[in-house]
Amino acid sequence: VLLGYRDVELYVKVIITDKEVQIGEVGLYEDIVEDYHIPEGSILLVDIPSVSKAIEAIKRKMSGHILTEEELVSIMKDIGTRKLKETEVAFFVATFFSPGFTDEEIYYMTKGMAQSGEILDFKYIKGNKKLVVDKHSIGGIPGKGVSPVLVSILASNGYVVPNTSTRAITSPAGTTDILECVMPVALNQKDVYRVVEKAGACMVWGGSLYLAPADDEIINVERSLRIQEFQKVLVSIVAKKIATGATFVLIDLSYGKGSKIEKPDDLDFLSREFEKLFQKFSIDCVTYKRMANGPDGNGIGPILEMKECLKILERDEKRSEDLEDVIVDMAAQIFEHLGKVKKGEGKKLAQDTLDSGKALKKFWEIAKAQGATKEVKSKELTPGEIQHTVKANRGGTVKNICNRELVSIARALGTPKIKEAGIYIEKMPGDKVSKGDTLFTLYTTSKDRMEEGIKAVKIDQLYDL
Repeated sequence: VLLGYRDVELYVKVIITDKEVQIGEVGLYEDIVEDYHIPEGSILLVDIPSVSKAIEAIKRKMSGHILTEEELVSIMKDIGTRKLKETEVAFFVATFFSPGFTDEEIYYMTKGMAQSGEILDFKYIKGNKKLVVDKHSIGGIPGKGVSPVLVSILASNGYVVPNTSTRAITSPAGTTDILECVMPVALNQKDVYRVVEKAGACMVWGGSLYLAPADDEIINVERSLRIQEFQKVLVSIVAKKIATGATFVLIDLSYGKGSKIEKPDDLDFLSREFEKLFQKFSIDCVTYKRMANGPDGNGIGPILEMKECLKILERDEKRSEDLEDVIVDMAAQIFEHLGKVKKGEGKKLAQDTLDSGKALKKFWEIAKAQGATKEVKSKELTPGEIQHTVKANRGGTVKNICNRELVSIARALGTPKIKEAGIYIEKMPGDKVSKGDTLFTLYTTSKDRMEEGIKAVKIDQLYDL
């Protein structure tokens, strides 16, 4: 049925009961109450829905037709309001793979997806010169330590950075999954504006803000299938950045064995597509292209990845220098592109921001503004008590760690739902290994999960020695 509350319209399934609710009342699932902020006792409109025109448009697309702006906007609206069933959304997702979409269709779809929800505006914040900075990764690389540290560096230097992230789709943990180990991330719009005004930045879950809700519904389908197509990645990221009010975005593009992108040519193609689509919406975009022959950092899984972030911010001697180098490079590219410093001076500014402790201070300023009650130290974050160490069966030098295999193992251990589950890698690409050396340690919270994790380990496919 159609459910109406103020300016929100939703299509919801009906379950009839004569016990749980009283006559003249309706009960709602917690996700709907939380996502759309519907308080108890609200007066709701309940009506019989009209037939969705989007269904016919999806059928036309499946038959190979090019869709109009009206059809694509209609599809995005009906997905965002949950008028379409999950199976119907799945059929639409399949059309990204075949027959695919034209550039014009991609533009209309992105526009419709952004307009399916709220669009934020941070350009009014005093002193930011209407510049709203953000960063986003195409994902697929285990390790989500880049964004929390990068946002802290940028905000420490005066940039307004309203960063939103997702939960894991194809990786062991999304940025949202790791951040909520130390701070609340499900904020409403009013709180997001308050946090950004106070701290200059936020790091929140986009799913709680009704931003491009059509994308959230599509992601739910992708998550169950564990698939994403390049055009969908393009539409999703650009629509979300339009919705957050960004005027400048850095897109992190990585390629390598077992990653979403395995060929440099595909990376260059996607880079051009991002720049072209962002330009159509008057958003300045640069891409940061890199080879990923392993994960971002030694820790994989929510707790372990957050631990990696804090080690870098705390300047811990055992922090991941490779991960820090990537973050400093990205910050430098942004500083130099936006004219904060002269070309060649960006790295020094980024490094100084970390070494001085400014980035750590800013991280906790943001976290506390979002509702964190204490500053958690990296050493306080402990993974699951059930452990298993995997040792090398031969010597050599680590050339590559297959990210796809890492994801399979981490998922088997229970990530991202089990935050204590994950993998800590001792031997990273470039490291020398002797027979019997510890390659990595598995962590989880139950023996059954550990058995599944051990079964998922295919050492010769995971490590290229």
